[in-house]
Amino acid sequence: MGSPSTKNSIETPAVLAQAPPKKFKRLYANYIRTLAALAVVQMHSVGELLFSFQPEASGDLRWWTGNIYYSTLRWATPFFIMLSGSFMLNPSQEESPGEFLKKRISRVLIPFSFWAVVYLVYENRGGIYDGNLPGWRVIRDRILFEDVYYHLWFIPMIVGLYLLTPTFRIWIKHAHRSDVEYFLVLSFSITALQHFFTNLFVVKYIGWLGYIGFYVLGYYISTYPIRWKAWIYAAAICMPALTAIGTWWLTVKAGSYDNKLYVYFSPNVVIMTFALFLFLKDYDWSGFSDRHPRINRIINRFAEISFGIYFVHVLVLDVMKNGYIGNIRNTYDTFFNLPVHPLYGTFIQALLAVAISSCLILLLSKVPILKKLLM
Repeated sequence: MGSPSTKNSIETPAVLAQAPPKKFKRLYANYIRTLAALAVVQMHSVGELLFSFQPEASGDLRWWTGNIYYSTLRWATPFFIMLSGSFMLNPSQEESPGEFLKKRISRVLIPFSFWAVVYLVYENRGGIYDGNLPGWRVIRDRILFEDVYYHLWFIPMIVGLYLLTPTFRIWIKHAHRSDVEYFLVLSFSITALQHFFTNLFVVKYIGWLGYIGFYVLGYYISTYPIRWKAWIYAAAICMPALTAIGTWWLTVKAGSYDNKLYVYFSPNVVIMTFALFLFLKDYDWSGFSDRHPRINRIINRFAEISFGIYFVHVLVLDVMKNGYIGNIRNTYDTFFNLPVHPLYGTFIQALLAVAISSCLILLLSKVPILKKLLM
């Protein structure tokens, strides 16, 4: 993460403090956001394979396909958190807590409310036909105490980070690099220890630091020059293989799917996420966009609708899987009802889901009243 500096160090948050042009900030952010959105859809298209593990067939290539995809793409969701932190924690932004929360929380809670209704209706579609709908208390508890649908956990989490942002901005404004590094080391160490040793001494009482760590890490990478990049990249390249082999070993040992090394706070995932975000942030996207203006326009447009794609893609995947349209099924091992190997079948499924989700969001967002609800 770079060497700690002393209180008198002249190394200050130059990048954000100097407020780089909006075009520059949005350039790398849109590419990162696009890659993260594609990776999330890919993970959700293949995740079911991981639960198909059979102890007597521990070398099953189908299961290994899911394992390799998952091990390679676990950086995707932390990327969204880090992007938020890279901009939201900018201490140069002058907003009162009330102004910030009103603008940001409504930005996510309005579409969340809309999609929560959509997914609740979809999940209870059978009850609509036979009149056996869940009661109000069941729905209330599902929204307040559970995840409405498995991918919607992200919204309550990001709202929690937004609630902390005004306070963290004050700290960031007065913090030195060494202070930020101390917090990062503490937060990721605590959450990793809590994950592997749940009831360990002090750890069990402050294990809520995890997502805040990624939030601050996004600010840190976007603000300070990072040393030892070659070593960081070299370590990160080893992480997908370590994750895949380690997950296989833990799963074989347990006799059923074990996801310990997939958890976002595991050191292997943190290292991989840190390195890839750093690489993408430092890449010359300006030169890339000049060489490939058409691709750049597509990326920027996709990034604009990525929030809507995040909401709708799980619904699209499920409709494809069940063949609700024309009885045509597309899954990780089926392409238009024809069997395919998951190695490329899941990639095709994800591409179809992205294409359909993008078209849906683009078309529906043409209706002015719907745009705010969708994303």
